[in-house]
Amino acid sequence: MSLDMITIGKRIKERRKELHLTLADIKAKTGISTGNLSDIENGNRLPASPTLVQLADALQCSTDWILMHSVPESENNGCSDLGELEILDMYRQISEEDKEEIYMMLSLKVKRIKIKKEQGLKSTISPIENKPKMA
Repeated sequence: MSLDMITIGKRIKERRKELHLTLADIKAKTGISTGNLSDIENGNRLPASPTLVQLADALQCSTDWILMHSVPESENNGCSDLGELEILDMYRQISEEDKEEIYMMLSLKVKRIKIKKEQGLKSTISPIENKPKMA
């Protein structure tokens, strides 16, 4: 396994920008100097292990994602397709207020689907099956 400093740096920079964070924001969260962060993002150096862990925490991702652009099964909450992972990634980027709104909309959608399924099942049961059994 070869670690490509430039690719890792780009990945860190892209993630930072996705989260609308500046180098100063990352410095405040991690204590890593902006000079070191800049060197890492520009592919001039690899982050040391403790720095990598701090960056992963600040960027809300795993160290595996930073190094290999992969998410271990244990960290992706069982998501198996890219669509689910994209949704999870987008969810992590929005405000708590927006998360609540999305949760309410999704809950409503799931309830509607359940109701439709129940209605569909009821309409497929013949009248004979609905009759109470005689004792």
